[in-house]
Formats: sequence, structure tokens, C-alpha cells
Amino acid sequence: MDNIRVQFPELVNIDERIWNEVYQETHLYQHTAAYILLDLQESYRVCWRIQMTKRCAQMLLKYESTAVTQLYETGMLGEIEYSHILELIENKLFDLEFFRVKMPKGQPKAIENAFDLLVTFRSIPDQERVMWETILKSKQEWFQPGEILLEKGQTVSTAYLIARGIVQCQVDAMPIYYRSGNIVGIDALFSQNLTAHGTYSVSGGLLEAYRIDATLLNQLLTDENLAPLIYHEIALHILSNNYQTHLKLNRSEVKRLLRSRAKFYRKQSDLLIRLKKNERLFLLAGSVVSSSEGQNHLYDSIQFEAFDKPTMIHFNTSTVVYTWTNDDEINCSKTKNIKVHFPVQTFGSISNDLLYPGYSGTNTEFSGRKHLVESLRFAENFKDVQEMPSETKPSLEHKF
Repeated sequence: MDNIRVQFPELVNIDERIWNEVYQETHLYQHTAAYILLDLQESYRVCWRIQMTKRCAQMLLKYESTAVTQLYETGMLGEIEYSHILELIENKLFDLEFFRVKMPKGQPKAIENAFDLLVTFRSIPDQERVMWETILKSKQEWFQPGEILLEKGQTVSTAYLIARGIVQCQVDAMPIYYRSGNIVGIDALFSQNLTAHGTYSVSGGLLEAYRIDATLLNQLLTDENLAPLIYHEIALHILSNNYQTHLKLNRSEVKRLLRSRAKFYRKQSDLLIRLKKNERLFLLAGSVVSSSEGQNHLYDSIQFEAFDKPTMIHFNTSTVVYTWTNDDEINCSKTKNIKVHFPVQTFGSISNDLLYPGYSGTNTEFSGRKHLVESLRFAENFKDVQEMPSETKPSLEHKF
């Protein structure tokens, strides 16, 4: 925004409130675009690889045209050779823009099996994996952009396991986005005391998802390999949607807390543990009995407690519970997510000719001097580029 004000001084008189509104809306669009790009990269990997290879090839060709122009400027290339080379480059750009790109050799299809995208099922034995794929196949469904899956406050009888696509939950000004592997509505499906946290709708394109009803959820929770992962998903939704003011952690930090810091207890027969002062307990299922200073207290699920003094907790076989410390929360709030897929960068004065180097439509005749001026202008902008993608597959060829 500051750069825009510098480049367009006439905008300096615009009210600060309007600037803030524009900034917030721009930030929302950037946020949405990043999720869409990430979903495309992970859900349609072969298509993404082909399109990125094609785009990088176009960028390289444009860069080469700049190098050729520099040779021409020194006098090492004559007018005829220079025009001929530029014509070859423009023809190749035409091919990349308008001709189909072949699939890589050995690649059976362009769109991957949706079940293979689900991280939850990757670590289980092959036989069980086949069984779950068969079960979920009958629950698979496609949804159109903008289609509403759950209304805010609705009693949930069906949750949705996202295979590919994005679901948006509109609660506040900044929506929450859910991607492949998330199960939207699972908190309200798991607990009859909860309703849909917000309005969940399809965002950014088609959605492929699996319907999860109460019967299927119970099957997942009785599977020894899958139950911990499903409970993590349920806990993540309930804590993020209902206890965020107690935790003061955002959704990513709560996820990190559950996966790497919290202790998870399930099917522990007559287990007795001691919680120190300021330790937290999140009771997801069943009940526990706490004992402190000679007093006992029964807690039924779902319950979140932060103890202000040392307490003994007695579990039973039906108990599903998480415990962690205040230091764990502080650690998760300070730990930055180092896995950044699409960092937002300011490209300054980079020309759109580089970022969108498509066929220009003039590949028949070239005016060397005219192209020289255009290329020099392009070369001046190109100096700001720091990185270019380097993954190309030689098997990606053009089909003529």
C-alpha cells in the first residue's frame, strides 16, 4: 500500500479507514489464492507439474530472447540472424501456449486417486488400506463451487472428509479454510451437544469429499491404527471452535500442540496420573475423577480444565483425554511454521511479460530495432528476479 501511495500521489488524500478496508480485502484475496494454489499443487500433482514446467519453459525462452538481444547490441549478431532467432523463440512460445502437452511416460492418468491424497490412511497396512478405500468409495461425492455443506447452528448428522478442494468456514471477517485430510463438522457429529460452528461452503473450485455419518465415525474410532488420528482431528476442531479464548492459540498452534506436545490417553484401565500446577486437561470422551487436598470431583466429557494446584487424575477404559502444560502452549505460540508453500513476495517492477510470457501473436516478421527496445526494457525489469523454478522433466514434450 505504501508503494501505491508513492507511485500515485493523488491517492494520498484517501481516508485512512478506506485504506485499511482495501488492505483487509487484499489480504483476504491473497490468503484465499495461496490456499487455492496449494490445493492445486497437492490435489492435481501431474497437472501442476505439467503446467509449471510449461510456464518455466516460457520464462526461460523470454530470458533467452534478452540474451540474444544483448549479443545483437554488441554487433555479434546481424539483423537477419537476430530476426531469425527471435522468430524461432516466438514460434516455440506459440507451441507452448496453444499445443497440448503430453503426459510423462509411465503416468497412467492425470488425476490421482482421491483416497491416495489422504495422509490419514497412508501409514496403515495395505490390507486395511484397501478395506477403507472400498468403504469410503461408496461415500464419495463431488460438490460445486459455493455449495453449502453445513449451516451455522445446524445439528450435524453428516461430516465431510475432504479429499481435494477447499472448504471455507465463514465465522468472522477472516474465514477459516480446510483442506485435504480435514473433516469438517466432525466436532458436532461426535458430540450431540455441539452444532455446526459456522457456515461451511465450497471455496475456490470443485470439492471431492467423503460423507462421514455416525456409524462410519464409530468404525473409524474403533480402528486401533486410525483412532488416534481421528481423535486428534476431533480435538482440534473442538478446541479451536470452543476453547480458543482459554488457550489463546490459533488453529495451527492448537494443531501443533496436539501433535507434538500434548500427552494422549485412551483405553487406560484404572490409570492414575499427577498433574502439576497450571497443567491442562482436555477430556474428550468418558469421565475422570480428580483428587486434590482430600476432595474428589467427577468430570464428564467434553471438558477443558486448567488446574491451579497439583491434582491426581483417575482414568477408566472409556476415557479419552489430552494433557499438557502452560509451557507447552507458550512453546507452540512461539514456534513458527517453517513450512511455507507460497510466500507472499513483492516483485517490485517485474514486468508481466516475464510472469505471463505467453505467445504475443506476432511471429511472422520481426523488426530488430523495435524488438531491441522492448527487450532492453524487459531486461531492465528482469534484474529483480531472484529465483526461478528448476524442476523440469525431459519427458514433457509437445504434441503436434
